[in-house]
Amino acid sequence: MKDYNSISTLKEQSKEGFSDSSIVEPSIQNNNHQNMLINHEDQRLMERKSNMKNQKKQRQGRKSRNFTIQEDQKLLRFILMYGPKFKLIQRKMSGRPLNILKNRYYRDLRYRWDEVLGTEFAHLNEQKVDPITDEIWKNSPLDPDLSKIMINMVTQLQNVITKCLN
Repeated sequence: MKDYNSISTLKEQSKEGFSDSSIVEPSIQNNNHQNMLINHEDQRLMERKSNMKNQKKQRQGRKSRNFTIQEDQKLLRFILMYGPKFKLIQRKMSGRPLNILKNRYYRDLRYRWDEVLGTEFAHLNEQKVDPITDEIWKNSPLDPDLSKIMINMVTQLQNVITKCLN
């Protein structure tokens, strides 16, 4: 007679965690292997997500460089002296990349001269309008809405041409 207390079934052995593949039933061994693969894939996915979050935080940190009032004043004074020659200005203002200086001026400071440098620079805030083209559009037989659209288009084209010539 066999002692039933000392003999265990294959299912009981697999539950207890025996790792010998000759003892464990093949279907159970296959399931364990698939579970291990899924766990590794989940772990890789979690690592990828955390890496993406870290990269996003780094990018956001790069964009959030704040300018002080003194730096804004310095930038506008250099633009008064040299014009919009940002390579030269970037050499004078150490610590700021060229594109950040350009973006700061064109996006934030171009029409705020009086706020940053004082009221004597208020005349620089105004957008320059060519009086000749302004007269042409006022005397045109076009619909007023269409003429506004055309004025905006022509001024943008003029800006592109002047940038190309400089």
